[in-house]
Amino acid sequence: MSVRYDELKGKLLVVGNAADDVASLLAYACQEVGLKVLILDTGGHITERVSGYFETYDFTCFLYDAFQLDEEERQRQSQLIAAAYTTALDLSSEEEAIMNAAMHHLEMVDNRASPVVLFEKVGEVEGFRGFYVDKLKGRIASLKFLEAPENGSFRSLLSLGSSIVTFRSAQYPQAAEIAAAAYLSKLLTVLPGARSKPDLVILNDAHRLFRANPRPQHVNRLLSELLDASITVVLVSDQNHALSQTLRDAFPSKILSSDAWNEGVEGRWKGKNTREPILPNALVMADGHFGHQRTFIPRSFEVKASEPRKGPGVIERMPADDKLTALILEDVKRYSASTRGSLIDFLSGDYGADGVKHELDRLEAQGHIKLESKPVRSGDPMVVYTLTASGQRLLEMLSN
Repeated sequence: MSVRYDELKGKLLVVGNAADDVASLLAYACQEVGLKVLILDTGGHITERVSGYFETYDFTCFLYDAFQLDEEERQRQSQLIAAAYTTALDLSSEEEAIMNAAMHHLEMVDNRASPVVLFEKVGEVEGFRGFYVDKLKGRIASLKFLEAPENGSFRSLLSLGSSIVTFRSAQYPQAAEIAAAAYLSKLLTVLPGARSKPDLVILNDAHRLFRANPRPQHVNRLLSELLDASITVVLVSDQNHALSQTLRDAFPSKILSSDAWNEGVEGRWKGKNTREPILPNALVMADGHFGHQRTFIPRSFEVKASEPRKGPGVIERMPADDKLTALILEDVKRYSASTRGSLIDFLSGDYGADGVKHELDRLEAQGHIKLESKPVRSGDPMVVYTLTASGQRLLEMLSN
């Protein structure tokens, strides 16, 4: 079976016991055909299978920026982060209203929405019963450790090729869920103005954010914004019983493993009670747009895993040319007008333009260099690279 990119119509839901395997194969296939994919690996299962094919980062690499309010989209992002907390913590409608009020107050006086900052602002909210405010403060207090020093830029992550961000190092499950939701809110904020966008965003363990819940639901703003985004979204879950019915209904195109299909899950979604069974090693592509199903057996690929790059404070040898890395860092340190174009022109003769571009993006994403505006005597200011403290340490390490 083959699937055209435009057949997905911007949405695909992968469900069943084999969901993580299918998501890994999908990510690998995207890499083969040249699609740019961003994988938010909430459970860490995709990282175990395909991280060796992608740039792979621990979630702490961009956690600081995920909670940083964007200057140009501050109001919109504050509401998206409120929706992220609401979704990940599964707040009631009253708690959601308190969260929105707290974020509205926060975005006027601060540019950070991490749990540490939010804890104080929730206590300043007026107009709600104290019991609910104190209850929400207690839940936020349990997340106050979820913080990271300033490191990579989220926009730099989008400018790279296909990437995996893994959340498996989170101290406990709820920390991974809050961080993943914050990443989604930041992604939705920067996408409209981003110069480079992924062709697909894959989020696994979707049931951990978009849960089935018998009590009255919150407004699901994070899911609504995700479905409206101008990217193709692939949500993955190996626990269809724990998945939000709203989410199931929103995705007409689905890939179901044999357990989900044979139990009649898809039949119940479509109002049917009978279904031809399939073999345990088979999958079904249910196409809601055209009203047909295709059964297939997934192909195999070589599992290739690597360790994710860590957050700030840890300097590791990267799978890159150390000489090129050292040359870039040395030039940025030595010259005050090292622009992206000048570095590419200077080094592409020996290392190739694509190799230099990739290394510049990698060093910026890891926080070793950063772009800053430099005024000039006439005309528009120049955007040049500067060396960070982390970059200085890396340069010293490479020079030894």
